[in-house]
Amino acid sequence: MNTQPLRIIHRNDLPVGGFAGIVETHMVKSPLIWKDAKNRKDISHGLGDFIYLASGYFKPNEGAPLHPHNDVDIVSVILNGAVGHKGSLGDGTVIEGPGVQVQRAGTGMQHAEFSMNNTKAEILQIWFLPPETGLEPAYQNFALKQGELATVLGGNGGESFRSNMVCQVGYIAKGQTVDCEQPFIAMITEGTAKANGVSVQAGDLIEGDSLELKSDDDFGLVLIKSK
Repeated sequence: MNTQPLRIIHRNDLPVGGFAGIVETHMVKSPLIWKDAKNRKDISHGLGDFIYLASGYFKPNEGAPLHPHNDVDIVSVILNGAVGHKGSLGDGTVIEGPGVQVQRAGTGMQHAEFSMNNTKAEILQIWFLPPETGLEPAYQNFALKQGELATVLGGNGGESFRSNMVCQVGYIAKGQTVDCEQPFIAMITEGTAKANGVSVQAGDLIEGDSLELKSDDDFGLVLIKSK
């Protein structure tokens, strides 16, 4: 059994903020981008080109108004509900949870995201520096299936945007094990598991040098590591 020490950050221990129609908790902020983050000992400082993670939700029928991004790759994990998208990359896209939209801002894009109905839409928003600046803006959508991890960024074979990082998202069935033999950051999005023998649950962010994650029950996972 892997007994390497881990750092576990509990979402409920962190301050809740937000803006417009979003309620969110910042769990990862890189001091490379946010200089004041270096003084925060309660959050993760990221890993390589992985610079930001916020856990939260869009309020019913609300969300983020039109706003710009450039030279950042944005992974939006919709855990439940339905999130609409409109902006310079196209209008009318709806992602039903569980699902993922990855947006490559590149040379610049604008977008708005919002809950499509009278229920809140639970999301994770994860930011990565792109492998180079000045890329063409684009987006990809991914469905999530029980029992497997989808590589939504940094995969091989062109099924996801090229990146120096690998981001995997999915749902793991009871009895399965996920192993990672390199520095990583992971987020439990649903259910419970044991990470290197320590109990973890939805809302926990885990970081360390290696990971053996065993399921107590079905659980949801985001796993991020260098390529």
